[in-house]
Amino acid sequence: MKKIFHLEGIRGVGALIVFVCHFQIVFMPDFYTHLHWWLVPHAPLELVKFLVNFVNLMIIGNMFLHIFWALSAYVIFAKFFKYNNQSSALLSNSVKRYIRLMIPCAVSIFFSYIIFKAGFIYVRQIPVQTLQQNLYLIPPSFLHALKTSVWSTLFDYDYFSSYNGPLWTIQREFYGSVFCYALFGIIGKSNNRTWFYAIVFACVWVLKIYWLNSFLFGYLLCDIDFSDRKDSSVLSRIIHNLDYYLTKHQGLLLASFAVVYVAGRIVIYRNLERMDWVNCVLSFLLIVIALRAQVISKLMKFKIFTSLGKLSFGLYVLHWPILCSMSSWLYLRFALKSYPKALCLMAFSAAVCLVMAWLFNKLVDQHAIKLANKAANYIENLTTYKTEVKKEATPMHEVVLTK
Repeated sequence: MKKIFHLEGIRGVGALIVFVCHFQIVFMPDFYTHLHWWLVPHAPLELVKFLVNFVNLMIIGNMFLHIFWALSAYVIFAKFFKYNNQSSALLSNSVKRYIRLMIPCAVSIFFSYIIFKAGFIYVRQIPVQTLQQNLYLIPPSFLHALKTSVWSTLFDYDYFSSYNGPLWTIQREFYGSVFCYALFGIIGKSNNRTWFYAIVFACVWVLKIYWLNSFLFGYLLCDIDFSDRKDSSVLSRIIHNLDYYLTKHQGLLLASFAVVYVAGRIVIYRNLERMDWVNCVLSFLLIVIALRAQVISKLMKFKIFTSLGKLSFGLYVLHWPILCSMSSWLYLRFALKSYPKALCLMAFSAAVCLVMAWLFNKLVDQHAIKLANKAANYIENLTTYKTEVKKEATPMHEVVLTK
């Protein structure tokens, strides 16, 4: 199945925004506090605070995490709904998902461990009270790096003992994928499954597991786009009519996102604790725009965005140790505290991260994908072989009774 290239572009843009967010958190936490006086020097304080919240990339970065999760479900299950894959393939695909995520994360963890072991982690020396005091709290240990690589990152993540902080999202990435595999195994392409989706959505929402709802939303959109649905329920017809209406009226779709985005920002401005579920909803609408709005899909298909998308995973897993080592050393060595200098440091750090992500993609990521595919094919072939042997060994009287 061919890649959906404009989704690659969205992933690339999202990874770059996450990089900028983390740079701001470490080196420029009060960036917007000063920036707003350049933009609106005589505005009322409440208006200034709202504008700060409206453009704050730290909050937008959280929204893109939800987009990553939804896009993962959408891309992973496209082949299941389009080619009617059997639920027997779910085990092999779960193993495939583990290997595909584990190997790149392990390389990034050992990359961070080697830097830490060599004494090149300088982020704790930066006199800014954000995340610095919570990083690299335990001494560098090869066994701990190994355990974190093969187990903790995907099954038992602990931020305070991690050598690569942003990998907390990988556990949710894996759990969300396995949850959707189980969901497909239980209901598959059965009729009236839309009502089951609604029930699961409601349960997960009540439990406030908003990141899992992002997976479910991507899963639902994948079902709508790639399967020949026989679901004739009222709820299914409502969803399809709404989807058709928004697809046909592109301007309304974009205007709806603008209105909901501003409303969501107001909610976050008044209560920051609601940020997660607001960003979950905003990510839903943004994904619909990415999949339905032609102007966005055409824009994201440009070479610069698709190329960035290919580097997105490497950029995500490598940028943190680079910021905590090289960028932190440059910040301290040359006293890059003024905002123009800090922005230059951000541009240079981004360039280094992109080069490293390109090498990572060539040397690690592509090989991890190939190895994951081989492991999945081996398990599928083994499962098929055992099934065929069992059928051949079935006694004739059982065959007759079965018939």
